[in-house]
Amino acid sequence: MPDLRLGVLGALEVHVDGQLREIPAGRQRAVLSCLLAHDGHPVSADALIEAAWGSELPDNPPKALRTVLSRLRSHLGRDAIELGPAGYRLTVGAVDADEFVELLERAGSLDAAQAGGLLGRALALWRGPAFGEYAEAPCARPLAQHLEQLRMDAVEAHASAQLQTGEPGAAVAGLELLLADQPFREHAVELLVTALYHAGRQTEALQRLRDYRAVLATELGLDPAPDLAALEGRILGHTLPPAGAMGSGESPGSGASGLPRWLDTSTAFIGREDELADLVAAVARNQVTVVTGPGGVGKSRLVAEALSALQAEVGGPISVTELAPVRSGGAAAAVADTLGLRPDAASVTDDLVEFLTAVPHLLVLDNCEHLLDEVGPIVTTVTRRCGDVRVLATSRRRLGVRAELQVPLGPLRLPEQGATTGVQGSAASVRLFGDRVRRLRPSFALTADNTAEVVELCRRCDGLPLALELAASRTATSGTAEVLDRLGADLAQDEPGGLGAVVAWSARLLEPEQRELLDCLSVFAADFSAESVRGVVAHLDSWSGDATSALAELVESSLVAHHLSGSGSRHRLLEMVRVFAARSLAESGREQEVRAAHAAWVRDVVTGIRADWSRVDGAEVSERLGRCSAEVVGALRWALDADALALASDITQAVGRCWHWTPGLALRDLMIEVGERGLLTAGPDVAAGVATGAFCTGERGDLVRAHSLGKAALEMSRDPDSTAIAQVALAVAAMYSGDLDTSAHWFRAVSAQPELIGEGNTSLALLACYRDDLASARDHAAVALAAGPSAGDHSHAFARYAAGEVEARTDVARGAELLAEAAAEADRVDAEQVSRVSRIALFALLVRDRRPADAMPLGLRLCADLRRVGAWTQVWTLLRMLAELLTDHGRWSDAAFFLGAAQAAASAPPPVGADIERYAVVRALLSDHLGASVLGQIEVLAAGTPRAQVLSRAERVLTDLASQA
Repeated sequence: MPDLRLGVLGALEVHVDGQLREIPAGRQRAVLSCLLAHDGHPVSADALIEAAWGSELPDNPPKALRTVLSRLRSHLGRDAIELGPAGYRLTVGAVDADEFVELLERAGSLDAAQAGGLLGRALALWRGPAFGEYAEAPCARPLAQHLEQLRMDAVEAHASAQLQTGEPGAAVAGLELLLADQPFREHAVELLVTALYHAGRQTEALQRLRDYRAVLATELGLDPAPDLAALEGRILGHTLPPAGAMGSGESPGSGASGLPRWLDTSTAFIGREDELADLVAAVARNQVTVVTGPGGVGKSRLVAEALSALQAEVGGPISVTELAPVRSGGAAAAVADTLGLRPDAASVTDDLVEFLTAVPHLLVLDNCEHLLDEVGPIVTTVTRRCGDVRVLATSRRRLGVRAELQVPLGPLRLPEQGATTGVQGSAASVRLFGDRVRRLRPSFALTADNTAEVVELCRRCDGLPLALELAASRTATSGTAEVLDRLGADLAQDEPGGLGAVVAWSARLLEPEQRELLDCLSVFAADFSAESVRGVVAHLDSWSGDATSALAELVESSLVAHHLSGSGSRHRLLEMVRVFAARSLAESGREQEVRAAHAAWVRDVVTGIRADWSRVDGAEVSERLGRCSAEVVGALRWALDADALALASDITQAVGRCWHWTPGLALRDLMIEVGERGLLTAGPDVAAGVATGAFCTGERGDLVRAHSLGKAALEMSRDPDSTAIAQVALAVAAMYSGDLDTSAHWFRAVSAQPELIGEGNTSLALLACYRDDLASARDHAAVALAAGPSAGDHSHAFARYAAGEVEARTDVARGAELLAEAAAEADRVDAEQVSRVSRIALFALLVRDRRPADAMPLGLRLCADLRRVGAWTQVWTLLRMLAELLTDHGRWSDAAFFLGAAQAAASAPPPVGADIERYAVVRALLSDHLGASVLGQIEVLAAGTPRAQVLSRAERVLTDLASQA
């Protein structure tokens, strides 16, 4: 088989065994280009015939095509092109476009120096416009345009990397060439101005910025993007970071608060005053700071204590991601979940970058040591592309990120040997020990009689705060002398000193029942209640003890932390204790039994929540489901690993029937996996799991697969619950696909079930509204509202939303009232999707009712909410409505920009019903005022603007309008 290399990044090139092979001009090159444009996928004979001959067909097109293919095979190799049931495809050969894309993907997760090298290699592959003379051919145009967009992005990314590595002069050249061809690429303008400034050409930088603003205003009637508008002030004030210190997402002009609830910091913070000040200063000066040290040394507590000072010092929102319970492969999703994002599984890091570029955070990543291979690339990518983001991590080892500043944290200071009692008592380790003993025994004091024993205890605990707390809990009940005697004897059986030995020592002091319960507690993924503990052990045939008293003793021994929350008394295992208990459980041979009990308890919990969903206050049941979602994730992972698919199906069925509750990314993906795995075993006991997987797949956007799973679930279902979920999945997939008739068919089937009359009729009302069948829409909405209260608060909020959409067609005031009620109720019960669609509908109503003063603040809220959850489909719908608002205000260029951005976005839903004509009229009006040429240029600018920047521009425009109102 010859070595075949194919080039499409320029005129078509073929190299066979390293030698250039000329492919004759004409039909052979046209057919080969068409095959390459389909990227290894089959191409029908008709498509190849059209590529080769167009409308001038030969007498026998199939025979003529076979002749062309035969000649091509003589150049490429006999087996290079194969014919299958779906058509012809290339089977061999390396394509330069694939290499280009691979280099870009690799560069995305590397530091600036390494990324710059790969981006330079990627750009060097280009010899001219992609696909050369066939760039405008119908078969090649979409891929050629996509590759050209990637090339322009790569030029900007390369220039950004050069800025970060202190090469502003080199960055200027590539950006000048790009802007000569694409003068309205705003990020390129921003990078060029920044590069000129750092190259010592400040006057020229300011002039380029002012020239761009003038051209943009004169030719297109637009203002620069917010980041670009702020750049002039930073140049004049000389506040740009040095070229070698920039992050590539440093919008040379980038630029909700409240501390996250995290660790319990109610106990005294002792002996870390200097370290606290040093940490705050380090984070203020550096983009990536990592607190390192052994387990139990107090890394997490130090960071938790620093949050208040950090917020005052660096400003902006702070998020904390606890990575200790996160398994391999889940780091990025965990960070996204902490931020409240709902990204696609395939683009989590990109979605993080997009959000954090617009809304910079201080990201706190706690306990990174077991995920360093994931956390390092994530931190590199985020900090390189989001210059205003800071990362503060805790880990036993450094992250391995080029820009990180390591802050080592050692044990607390030990008392000096031979010093006086007063001096020894002032040592941080002794002060912490004494404080923790007094919390349990207030009369405890350091005296001449016990000082030597306390000093020795602190020494044997190596000054580790967690070890000192464990020893203190025993001292409160047994006295220092007894604890010291037992500690010394027990530590002799382990490696001397260190936290692991102290945890093992503390555990050995427990009664067998308490030790057994401690092992069991390691299966909890998050904090837990005493009721949860009793629920798990109730599924253990081997358990016969008193879980409540055993848990109380574990708290007394400081092996389990206890705190109060809004939901009552909660408990959690300290991380080092969790590791110890999990290892002990595995060594006992009982791990599978305990994990099965935990999964069975989770099934009980979510089944109970599902039963209460329609009869208990919606806010309460949503809070209960959200609180146990981490346990659901853990239970499903175990059930899938153990092939307990019926149990997994029961769990996902219960969660799926909690209508209008949105699961996090990890849980949603597990629910889809349950559905896919259930499809392989196919039976009534997994039908509900397959149906729920179908619904989640549709919500993720894979509508074809959702339909397949839904049909399969329907075929294997033998109970009304599974059938209903499958029908809803099929209805939603059809609706998202634009097939309103099929969607209505399935929703009618759903509404035939008595308990789902409200849900079914709500959706039928919306579908009728989309078809402008207002009589049917009113009938369905009336049924939905009547059924809503008995169906639960979430469903009633959804019914109010649909009724608002219907009423707004004829009674704007009543429609707005219903939509506002729906949004408020959805917020109260945490029905995210209902809240968003209600507010978007209300925004449209306010715009069309000429109520801009009410519309603008609502639009700003929607921009922030939709950005946070990554609901880009709804963003484009919102921006179309914003274009209407701007048209009413005579801001023709801004209106054209947002309408053009929505028109070009691949994820934008097509207008339906009356919206088709509405937006055609808006565009015609814009063309009349701007002229077709200017409108076309604005649409090109909008299509090439990253979606996050489009949304930032929308926020600025809405803010401007609100300030002028």
